[in-house]
Amino acid sequence: MEANGTQARDPGLSWSQLRAFEASASVLSFSAAALRLSITASAVRYQIALLESRLGTRLFERRGGRLALTPVGASFQRRIERPMRELLRACEDTTQSAKTAVIVLTAPPMFAREFLFQDRFLKWCDSNVIRLDVTDAKRDFFGPDQIAAIRLGAEAHANLTLTPILKTKLVLAAAPSVVAGADPLNASWWSRQNLLSPTVSQLAWEHVLRALDIDPKVAKRRGFSSYAVALEAACAGHGILLAALPFVQRDFDAKRLARLTQITLSPSIGYSIVMTNELAATGRGRSLRQALLKQVRAGR
Repeated sequence: MEANGTQARDPGLSWSQLRAFEASASVLSFSAAALRLSITASAVRYQIALLESRLGTRLFERRGGRLALTPVGASFQRRIERPMRELLRACEDTTQSAKTAVIVLTAPPMFAREFLFQDRFLKWCDSNVIRLDVTDAKRDFFGPDQIAAIRLGAEAHANLTLTPILKTKLVLAAAPSVVAGADPLNASWWSRQNLLSPTVSQLAWEHVLRALDIDPKVAKRRGFSSYAVALEAACAGHGILLAALPFVQRDFDAKRLARLTQITLSPSIGYSIVMTNELAATGRGRSLRQALLKQVRAGR
């Protein structure tokens, strides 16, 4: 106990301290240990000082101007030598395992249809141990699998890295039969319509209806977790969709959908590739983000 009655602060034990000691003890030189660890000699001395403070004893001494282990230091070296080797081997094995572990790339069906179903990208995924999972379901980023997801309207999170890869535009669309009898400036017409709203477009509907001078409370809403399902409902004449360009352009071309008005909403939601910060910091995480950005640019 200190004189003031408070307990002395334990400086703690760290991997950096043990690595500095192990390297210095093997070559009996702080400078040579620094070269081995790619840090400065002063950093090595600092870590050794922290370790000696933690253990409460000297581990090194100077003998005739040369660095030497104290008896306690020599005993400590013998006792940690094997555990240190096993820890280093475990780190190397884990790193190698991470390099070969499958990364599951989840993507919404509409996005995958537009950009990902090209032979070159699919072969790149195979060669980089990346499995494409086409689904609207949201996977757990913090579960046992390595997950990267393409998401529309992803929200910032302290433990996730979001990389925007595509901006979208939303337009009012419906089946041609619905558009033929539409009166989009008439509130009573809207009161008879279903707004087919994937979750991410709920707030966007507020902006569109206000732009038409329509009370947003007038129209009924049917939410869908899947944009593809909402699209099929619109094409079948079951309501009005905020259609995302460029994904529905082929439906316009095929006359399955038609524009209801010329209003275009350019929201900030867009598509992003999302992964944990840990995965994003790896070489594979960076390569995946670069490959997706390149794939989207090529597909525009």
